[in-house]
Amino acid sequence: MFGVVLTACVTSLPIVNFVTDARSPNAKITTKTSRFHVITFRTFRAGTTQEIAEAECILSTLDNSISTKFRTPAHVRVPIYNGKPPDIDGQCRTKGGETETTALFKVSAKNTSMPKNEGVTISVGTSGTTVSALFSLQDRTKDQVNYPSQFSIMLLL
Repeated sequence: MFGVVLTACVTSLPIVNFVTDARSPNAKITTKTSRFHVITFRTFRAGTTQEIAEAECILSTLDNSISTKFRTPAHVRVPIYNGKPPDIDGQCRTKGGETETTALFKVSAKNTSMPKNEGVTISVGTSGTTVSALFSLQDRTKDQVNYPSQFSIMLLL
């Protein structure tokens, strides 16, 4: 049984391992990183604000551009490549007495660029018929796409 929920501000445990690098050693050598983004991962007991230390977590992407293991709480530095970053699949597990709990989750990048939709309206005919069209003239290659800065995982213990 597993559960994943994003949470608001709570009392936080100190982060011992400052930054874990998530660039996969299996990433293609020709894949150039354009920048890095740091995500803070924390695990909590489901239904509470009690943070759980030392949950073992794994992150990976389908294209193997991101792959790492770490223990929560942790800052994880993930590479951002040109274009939209892939979804990151994650798994965290912890032992609570005799039981082991695992949470599966997905971290998705969001476009954080300001909207720049520019449109064109075309009027056709003398009988009042109007045809409107919206064309995006924005250069999507310049969009700023980021993963969330904070990610909380709820474990059912």
